[in-house]
Amino acid sequence: MSGGERVWINECLVRAVALYLAQISERHYETLFSDEADGALDPERKRMFGAMKREVLRLGGYRREFFVSQTPELAGMADAVIDLEALRMDAGAVPVE
Repeated sequence: MSGGERVWINECLVRAVALYLAQISERHYETLFSDEADGALDPERKRMFGAMKREVLRLGGYRREFFVSQTPELAGMADAVIDLEALRMDAGAVPVE
């Protein structure tokens, strides 16, 4: 399998387990977190990944997901973006080259 295929399968399995645990658990979590899982995916798979993440939120009754991504297409699918680089520049920090 390619790196992208491994990532896709892993992320699907992780979210399937999260949905299962959400259904059988007496606890309800409102937020999911993920960190740059989309890096090895091709552009089409990144769009599918974003759609899959939305569906997991819906099925699991989650209110939000915080995720880190360097991919403009995936960040563009988010309801809101926290741009740390822009915040750092607004604070008057010197950019690191």
